[in-house]
Amino acid sequence: MTSLSSYYGLEVTTDVYGISLLDKKQTSGIVVSLNYIGDYTLPNYNSAVFGWHVQPRLYGDSHVHFYVYWTTDGFQKTGCFNLDCPGYVPEVGTSIMPGIPIKSVSEPDGTKHTIIFKILKDGGGDWLLHFGFDSEPHLVGRFPGYLFNNLRYKADAIKIVGYAVTPKRHLIPMGSGYLSNSRKAASFSHIQFIDQSGHASKIPQDTPSMVTDPNIYSISPISPEGKFTYGGPRK
Repeated sequence: MTSLSSYYGLEVTTDVYGISLLDKKQTSGIVVSLNYIGDYTLPNYNSAVFGWHVQPRLYGDSHVHFYVYWTTDGFQKTGCFNLDCPGYVPEVGTSIMPGIPIKSVSEPDGTKHTIIFKILKDGGGDWLLHFGFDSEPHLVGRFPGYLFNNLRYKADAIKIVGYAVTPKRHLIPMGSGYLSNSRKAASFSHIQFIDQSGHASKIPQDTPSMVTDPNIYSISPISPEGKFTYGGPRK
C-alpha cells in the first residue's frame, strides 16, 4: 500500500511469521517506510525504513529479525541496515536493538504474535520509532533529522509492503504463505496516519495498492477498520 500526502507519523500492527529460507539470495518480510519523494529525483528521495524480515545473507540464519534502514538518495550510495553505519540511534537502555531475532512467531492455525510499530516526527526533525511485541509500543530509537535533507520536515509518502525475493523461479512464502482471501492470511491492521497536530486517522479505504506478481501473491481491499491481508504461496 502506498499513500501520497503530508505525514508526521504512522502506527501499524503487523503479524510476525517464521519463514524457512535456505538460499542466501532469498529474503522475505515486511517494509514500513516514511518517505520524502518530492520531484522523484534520487538526490531528493529520503526514506526511514523499518520492519521484520528473514534474510540469510545478512544474518547467517533463517530467523525473523527486526530491522531498520535509511537513505537520503533513493538507496544509491547512502544508508545501511541496522547499525552497520552511523545513522539510526537506539534509545539509551533499550533492549530492542536493530537486527535482534524475533523467536516467537505466529502459526497460521495457532497463536498469533504481532508487532505494533509507531513512528512520530518531533519538533527537531527526528523520527522517533516505537516498538511493541505483543504489547503497547514504547520508544526504542530514532532516525535523526540531520540524516535527511527533506524528510526532516515531513514525509510525503508512506509505504506498507509485504515482500518475497528469490533469484530463481522457486516459490517462497510471503507473510503466512496464504493468499489474502484465506482466513489464515497475514495482515497489517489498525493502520493510522498522524498529521502535524498529532491527530491520528485511519488509512483511507481507497489508498492505492499494487501486486507485482499477481499470479503468485495477492492483497485484499482495505477494511473500514484499517486492515488488509496479503501473502502466498505457502510451504
